[in-house]
Amino acid sequence: MDYKQYQEYSNIQAALEIRRENVIEILQLFVLISNIQKLTFMKYDFKYNNFVYGFTIDGYDIIDDDINFINNRYSIILKDGDVIFGKITFNKKIWYRSVLRELLKKSKLALRKIFEIEKDLLSQNTPLNIFIVTDKNTVKFANKLETNLDILLNAEITTTHDVMKISDKLNKKNSKNIIIYTVQNNDLIKDDEEILRSFNEFVIVIGPNDHHLSLTCGKLNIENYISIDEFSPERIKNIILDTKYKLINKNKNDNKIIAVGGVSGGIGATTISMNAADLIAKNNPNKNVLYIDLSTTKAISNLFLTQNPIPNETIIDLVNYGDFNLKKNLELGMEKVRENFYSINGIQKHIDKDLLEKDNFIEKMLDYILKTSDHFNYIIIDTGTADASSLKSTIYDLVNEIWILTEMTLPHVSKLKTFYSLMKRAGLKDKVSFVVNRVNSLNEISSSDFDSIMNTSSKEDKLMYLKIPNDYQTLGKCWNYCELASQISKDSIFIKTLEDILRQKEYIGNSTKKPTNKKSLFSFLNKD
Repeated sequence: MDYKQYQEYSNIQAALEIRRENVIEILQLFVLISNIQKLTFMKYDFKYNNFVYGFTIDGYDIIDDDINFINNRYSIILKDGDVIFGKITFNKKIWYRSVLRELLKKSKLALRKIFEIEKDLLSQNTPLNIFIVTDKNTVKFANKLETNLDILLNAEITTTHDVMKISDKLNKKNSKNIIIYTVQNNDLIKDDEEILRSFNEFVIVIGPNDHHLSLTCGKLNIENYISIDEFSPERIKNIILDTKYKLINKNKNDNKIIAVGGVSGGIGATTISMNAADLIAKNNPNKNVLYIDLSTTKAISNLFLTQNPIPNETIIDLVNYGDFNLKKNLELGMEKVRENFYSINGIQKHIDKDLLEKDNFIEKMLDYILKTSDHFNYIIIDTGTADASSLKSTIYDLVNEIWILTEMTLPHVSKLKTFYSLMKRAGLKDKVSFVVNRVNSLNEISSSDFDSIMNTSSKEDKLMYLKIPNDYQTLGKCWNYCELASQISKDSIFIKTLEDILRQKEYIGNSTKKPTNKKSLFSFLNKD
């Protein structure tokens, strides 16, 4: 996002706020004229097909959190055609006069403006293109599908008869594209077979319940073949929403999202991920780096990165806010470590772990990462202990690379074997890098024992792993004073080895570039 784009983004946000205030003023007038005293507005959530609490008007007061609204007996749906904006609820019967009808009409117009602005705003942050490719027998069906998806999703939707006509759009590196074929038989898919192989896009096929068509889809690794008898727009919407996050890695060719976790707690995932993030930022002064603490125990990264023992806001507050706005995010749990290095505070209470695992939070978090990835070249996610929870499984699908930390001890390697089997079954094997921490510790097992436990077969390539020596003298001092080794022990064995690993993975170069003089806001916006 350059400065011009940032200005446009800010202008849209300002327009959105004005429209929201307009809705509140109209509904306040509705309350006064109808003599109902109290009214609750609930916004329609298109993703989950339900209504969520917005605000309550009590006389002249606006209440952001009112648990009593659930007792309201009456409601009016606010919609325009097929588009539902929300509903108002109240607990007193009203005389539906013409002046009230006019106010409701004005509220719908204002809500329509908000709906359109939010679609524009979301398309800036998460541009998603949907292309419907139809044969001559399913044109009417495709047009109806386009209309339904346009209502259900914030996306650009195009219908065409020829996939080659959209090839330029598909090849744009910053785009996230979904192709939906609507067909009556196998012909169009077979004609486009070579083209589909060349596009790394997500493909859905809607057609008759035909085994020839099913076999062709399987041959092309098209996972979502939907019989026309089982079709519904809502089902397509859910497939798209479940899959759009997998397209995040197409965002920019040089963007990297890395998950770092250990087979057990206390194995060094936080130490390695924090220092790696700091080294990447230091060696790439013209790139933006974000460290996200997703450890599911009480976070400690805030002690090392910002020296703040008890932050008021954490990742819970930030993700629930939703939008990426640098100024607002810095008030809600994001911290600026230095010019190009930012971090997000992890949870501070064990009870927050339950929130991290809720489906609604995971959905919001992935949406937030999708938005922030447009502003950061490197995102390092500290996942804490590696496991197959809903949260971490979703993160593993999202990232470019997964670092799994272990030690050369029998219990740790046994856990690693179990977890690696899960990774292989999930199709994530190629993303995984093993990092053996604290090498040369007492009583560690040998490399041959490691291979034997991991049960590497002759048909499978020998497992490669990166090694970090046991440098307790350096790290013990750093932990005692909550300081990064990359800052105070730059020549230590630990840091030199970590730099070698980052250099091997081409996250840093052979020398550190001198940063140019930049103003903080503009340097952030002018990410390469």
